[in-house]
Amino acid sequence: MTLTDAQIERYSRQIIVPRVGGRGQERLIAARMLLAGDARDIEAPLAYLVGAGVGAIGVRVAGDQGGFAGKIAAARELNPDVSVTVADESKGRVDLALLIVGSEAARKVADEIVSDRDVRAWVLARLDAPGKIAVVPDPPSPRTADASMLTPVAMRSEAADFIAMLATAETFKLIAGYAENPSRAIIEFDGYESGVRVHP
Repeated sequence: MTLTDAQIERYSRQIIVPRVGGRGQERLIAARMLLAGDARDIEAPLAYLVGAGVGAIGVRVAGDQGGFAGKIAAARELNPDVSVTVADESKGRVDLALLIVGSEAARKVADEIVSDRDVRAWVLARLDAPGKIAVVPDPPSPRTADASMLTPVAMRSEAADFIAMLATAETFKLIAGYAENPSRAIIEFDGYESGVRVHP
């Protein structure tokens, strides 16, 4: 796929980022991904991913959808290069799943997706305290990086919104091919401290 002049203009701020460039943007536009979590936790990531030009995004809302269909319709209008659908309409293999777990309902949806979907790479964010993000650039699932990623949800972290957006940035990096050979990693948050564990 070659970027059009309009796409080069639309994504120029991303294209000039070292290790993204035109090839990274082409990967983003060609990508199929799944975004799942509670409505309040996936609204900002959805807007970011649509703006970044991720080509096809299936959305799965956990629990009360709270009028999220309107947000999906609005997201479709933001970027002509992006298709946003309800996840149940977008079966089949996806390049990446971003699962944001901020409640027990979101954890159950994430567990179902991990067990049932054909996904090439995963980013799973836990928004309870202490927060965690599993970055899994290859199959089979986030369970292989850290078995605790799909355990019952505890108290919500004060940094939940920050963790969700950092997980979104990790998603962008994986799809765009930001790192030549990305490693499995767990990013852990404990108050103002954070650390990364890399898994072979």
